[in-house]
Amino acid sequence: MNLKGICQRRTVKMMNVRKVPLIIALTIMTLFCSMFTLYMTMFNHGPPSEIMEANRRVVLKPQNSIELDSEEIDEEESEAVRSAKHWQKFVDDNKFVGIGDVYNSCDDKDRITIGKAIMLPDEETGGIKVRTFINITLEKPLTEGEFLVDVKYNGKDLYDNHWEFCTIDENQEVRQVFCPYKPGFYSWATDKKIPKFIPKGKYETRAWLNGDDGKLLTCGLTTFVL
Repeated sequence: MNLKGICQRRTVKMMNVRKVPLIIALTIMTLFCSMFTLYMTMFNHGPPSEIMEANRRVVLKPQNSIELDSEEIDEEESEAVRSAKHWQKFVDDNKFVGIGDVYNSCDDKDRITIGKAIMLPDEETGGIKVRTFINITLEKPLTEGEFLVDVKYNGKDLYDNHWEFCTIDENQEVRQVFCPYKPGFYSWATDKKIPKFIPKGKYETRAWLNGDDGKLLTCGLTTFVL
C-alpha cells in the first residue's frame, strides 16, 4: 500500500479545506470595501455645515427673469419686482441659505413672489431640511385641493407624484396642514426633511398647489446640491 501517496492526497485536501474560510473572508471584505466606497462616493452628503456652505455658494437668481440690482424697494416698480426684493431681503437679513422661491403662478411672465425656500440643519436627524415660507391670500375656501411635485436629478426626470392637499400629512406625527381654510390671508411655514439615502448631485423641484376648483394657488421652484 502506498501510504505516502495517500498522506499527500489527504494533505492537499486539508489545505484546500483550510483555504475556503480564507476565500470567504476575502470575498466578504472585498464586498464591504466596495459598498463602503459606493456609499462614500454616492450617498455620504457630509456634515450639514458643508452642505449648507456648498448651497450658499450657489448664487440663485430669482426664477422669474427679474434682476435684483438693489434690494431697495421702489413703489414705482412692478409688484413682481417689489415682491422679489422683499423676500430676498428677508433671506439676507436673516442670513438664511435660500434655495428657491414660491410664486403665484408657474408662468414666468410677471409672476409675484409669495414665499421663499431655505435650507436648515435638521437637529433631530443630524441631516438637513427645507423650510418653506408662504404668504398667501385665499379668495375661496380651500377644503380639498391637490398638491403636485416634479423632481429632476442632475437634469433628468427622477420623480413625480400628487396628493390630496388636505390629507397630505394625516399619517405624520407632526401635522402642518389643517383644512378647511376660509378665505383670507395666511402665513405658512412648513418643513420637509431631505432623506439621507438619496445620492449626491443637483436636485431641481417644482411643487404646486391647486385649489378645490383646480386653479393654481402656489408654485414653488427650488434648486439645491448634495
